[in-house]
Amino acid sequence: MTAVTAAAAANGVPGAAGGAPGLLVVGDVVTDVVARHAEPLAPHTDTAARIAVLPGGAGANVACWAARCGARVRLLARAGADSADWHRAALLAAGVEPALRVDPELPTAVVVALVDAAAERTLVTDSGAAFRLGPEDWDEDLLDGSPGGHAGGGAVGRVHLSGYLFFCAPGRELATAVRKAALARGIPVSVDPASAGFLRGLGTEAFLDAVRGVDLLLPNAAEAALLSGRDEPAAAAAELSARIGGGTVVVTLGAGGALAAEAGAVTVRSAAPRAAAVDSTGAGDAFTGALLAARLAGADLAAALDAGCLAGARAVTVAGGRPPLSHDAPHTVVSAARPTAPDALP
Repeated sequence: MTAVTAAAAANGVPGAAGGAPGLLVVGDVVTDVVARHAEPLAPHTDTAARIAVLPGGAGANVACWAARCGARVRLLARAGADSADWHRAALLAAGVEPALRVDPELPTAVVVALVDAAAERTLVTDSGAAFRLGPEDWDEDLLDGSPGGHAGGGAVGRVHLSGYLFFCAPGRELATAVRKAALARGIPVSVDPASAGFLRGLGTEAFLDAVRGVDLLLPNAAEAALLSGRDEPAAAAAELSARIGGGTVVVTLGAGGALAAEAGAVTVRSAAPRAAAVDSTGAGDAFTGALLAARLAGADLAAALDAGCLAGARAVTVAGGRPPLSHDAPHTVVSAARPTAPDALP
């Protein structure tokens, strides 16, 4: 068993192997400043916290978790010259092939994550160079070859677009170009809406128009409610799956697991393993990376949701949004996921 397949097996991904198609992620790299405070924030004075500076970004996190779960992964992103080398080294160490464009003017995006005692976070964002990623950074050759540098691998089998691309004009142009190039080759495209706050600013109809033709949409419960106008996650998923033209919508529910809808109906549910949560930053990215790795390895939708829930549970046990670099690093997961029987679905 190779290190890649061993990592896949350890993370609940069935059948991942060197010959499976690769994943191209187009998105963001971010410098995360994670401040974990046990007491409520005290206005106008000091609050004690444990603070760490870590590599992050939704797109980069998805790429790293997919690589951890056995996929061959390439990431197209933009970083500032201030920290591009650091981010490139972190991606390589995680097993991701970085196609990192360096911005000579703006610094790398920075997110300050304020994480409370319940492991829930509030984000303060400076988008920096990330919002300059645009069509001039695209090269269709990124769809060719063997992402991740593993010998014997095929070309890209899926493209994943970070939702943050859609919240600035250059990113929207890039997302359109990548989506068209991928679909012209018959390569499926997935999108994570990324941020309910930014979605409100863009407008839900504008976002849904921009993602038409994708085969997989991955909102969390708040994003699904906003995009569909339905508060109940199952109803929101069903509504969205009908609206995006027959694709699959997977809604993540935090500690409640995840559910999937296809062609207007919920078809799969997966429970989340119980975990001792430290930081929820990147849990959704971990879910997405593991799910995509599982699908590329040939898993069905139910098994892919289980793999995603397992990775999400592991992600909340460590600070930051990336998997630990050591494949045998400890994770505090108390119980395994148990998918709901099909006859219990609505």
